[in-house]
Amino acid sequence: MSVTTPTDAATELPATPSAAPEDTPDDDYLKPGAPNLRHQAVLAAPAQLVRMREQLTTWAGETDLSVEQVQALELAVYEAMANVVEHAYPGRIGTVTLHAVWHGDTVRVTVTDHGQWQPAPRPGLLHGRGLPPIHTLATTATIESTAAGTTVTMTWTRAPRA
Repeated sequence: MSVTTPTDAATELPATPSAAPEDTPDDDYLKPGAPNLRHQAVLAAPAQLVRMREQLTTWAGETDLSVEQVQALELAVYEAMANVVEHAYPGRIGTVTLHAVWHGDTVRVTVTDHGQWQPAPRPGLLHGRGLPPIHTLATTATIESTAAGTTVTMTWTRAPRA
């Protein structure tokens, strides 16, 4: 099996993430302290995912989520990104887009690829177990798979303060 790189404008992750462009539909989600976080068309490679996870965790720490929710977000989003590497691009390296927004009491994170959903042949010790934790760790989680790719959307709503 040969591995090919994508032909689009995929890049390695920059040292710092870019803020969402001002004209995005999520503009109303901007909140001081944690502007939208966006990594567009990053190579879906393990080293890139680690850097994205670290930057997302730092970003999430600036929101109103509890420490436990930030940890849940980190784990669930990393699992969604790892699924891109594992399932979306068999035999080649593709791209992943990460977008995180904070509005009021809610943080929404989307992970998008442009590959084709490839379910694990059979659940095993290391495969076929990633989606249940995503659904458990997030307040809500949806997975939309089309011919154009897959988008996992996860939200976390701040726990009421005591």
